[in-house]
Amino acid sequence: MNGAELVIDFLTRKNVTHTFGYPGGPIIVLFDAINRMNFPHILTRHEQGAAHAAEGYARVSGKPGVMIATSGPGATNLVTGLTDAFLDSVPLLAITGAVARNATGKDAFQEADITGITMPITKYNYLVMEPLELLPILEEAWNMTTEGRPGPVLINIPKDILAMEIGTYESLAEGSLRTYIRHRPPKIRTESMSDKVYDALKKSQRPLLLVGGGCVISPGAVDSLEAFVNRTGIPVASTLMGKGAIREDHPLYMGMVGMHGSLQGNMAIGRCDLMLAVGTRFSDRVIGDPEKYNLITGRTIIHVDIDPAEIGKNVRPDIEIEEDAADFFQKMMESHDGHLTADRWQAWVDQLNEKKAKYEARKQAMYQPSTPLTPQYVIHEVHESLKGQNPIVVTDVGQHQMFAAQHYAIESSRSFITSGGLGTMGFGLPAAIGASSAQPERTTVLFCGDGGFQMTIQELGLLAKLGLPVKVFILNNSCLGMVRQWQELFFERRYGCTILDNNPDFCMIAEAYGIQTGLAFDPDSLKKEIGMAMEADGPYVVHCVLDVGENVYPMIPAGKLPHEMIMPGMD
Repeated sequence: MNGAELVIDFLTRKNVTHTFGYPGGPIIVLFDAINRMNFPHILTRHEQGAAHAAEGYARVSGKPGVMIATSGPGATNLVTGLTDAFLDSVPLLAITGAVARNATGKDAFQEADITGITMPITKYNYLVMEPLELLPILEEAWNMTTEGRPGPVLINIPKDILAMEIGTYESLAEGSLRTYIRHRPPKIRTESMSDKVYDALKKSQRPLLLVGGGCVISPGAVDSLEAFVNRTGIPVASTLMGKGAIREDHPLYMGMVGMHGSLQGNMAIGRCDLMLAVGTRFSDRVIGDPEKYNLITGRTIIHVDIDPAEIGKNVRPDIEIEEDAADFFQKMMESHDGHLTADRWQAWVDQLNEKKAKYEARKQAMYQPSTPLTPQYVIHEVHESLKGQNPIVVTDVGQHQMFAAQHYAIESSRSFITSGGLGTMGFGLPAAIGASSAQPERTTVLFCGDGGFQMTIQELGLLAKLGLPVKVFILNNSCLGMVRQWQELFFERRYGCTILDNNPDFCMIAEAYGIQTGLAFDPDSLKKEIGMAMEADGPYVVHCVLDVGENVYPMIPAGKLPHEMIMPGMD
């Protein structure tokens, strides 16, 4: 086989059923092999779309998402998606073409040092310079995407290696596996720390279990997490990326925390005297100002994460454990031995539930029909139409993302797909396509703003071609809503470069791509369009015209702590 055929044979042996990408000169030999070997590939309309689609596929399936791009601009167009996956711990394998080895470093046409460019935003990356190293690198890179903390890995292959004959898979596979074992200190595991954790919990009056994206990623964590909560009676909250780790109707679930988290969740993270944080990295969007948070006395922090680099990076823990989330909860259950009774913190739980009741009542008041439409009402109505059907819910980034996190109750793990760490506008549409590709039997709902939607709007062409059951709700407030909100609250309403007063007719654009569509501008038309969307056999786009002045609350202002959030009309 030549190098390109070896790559396709390798992916086939790994049972890869979906790849996303875009062809070009240095990668053309690989696309020729894709065509000749009848390998499944999805042609996106832009390389950034390929990256986000691969992310969506990986986030839903748990398998590595694979993307293919050419050298130079093709590879650099993957950078945003690679960064997004790196921050949100998404397993991706990026395969890029490179100029021939004898032209490397000579500014050849479409040459870019993608290895150097992506070094800070990948778990690892490779430039293949020896043909016999191709298969070992493929094997090592594939394993690395999912081992430990998942993430993206990139392989850059010169076009002459893709074109030359290398050998058979069997002959190359013998003794070819590379190793990347790093020498490091022994891990601090749960077995040695469980008694300390339970001793700290026994001394606590106001504990909180904070679960992050690691509890969604870790296989089996959902069941062991709920068992741990039920056994101990500890109240639990989630980060944005941890949404779906525990069912949202659980009596001890206090909602999402963070800049736009729930009233009770943010009060808990601000007032707790012990925080058991599992699979979260304590980002500034969760705790506000880390320096101020570290100054709070009388609080015990227990930090559990599979990645030791995250432990102590932002918040100084009293107890640190390097462990996978599922293993941690399972081992804590095995060592429970009557340590705690489930009603130990009832007074604290009652306090939180009192705030929760007020917050839920406030949310219910937001679901009243009105014209113009509000984002809370639209999201609630879509939720009600699909309750019990376990859809995949995808968002773009902005106000609508936070509204969706607040007002859409997710029914299972890996069903809330959003860009958390990087906050990538344009993520939504291609990610929804990738997510639906992973599980096309489920309905996928995409909420996106008018700003972010236009950043990858060309992927409507791919959505139309694939005919996937993606129901797109464009929440159009004719502005960049999140930035406009900050301008209103903190910049004396100086709305610089945030008003989108010349938006296109989104319905006409969807129709031009051959996608069914409709306009919703009041409660009656919204109800009609939701019904049409859900009945449609394939994609459907609903253009929702919203109130431009609606803001997302609660909100933690910059530099403040979680319990210092603002929410007009509620203490």
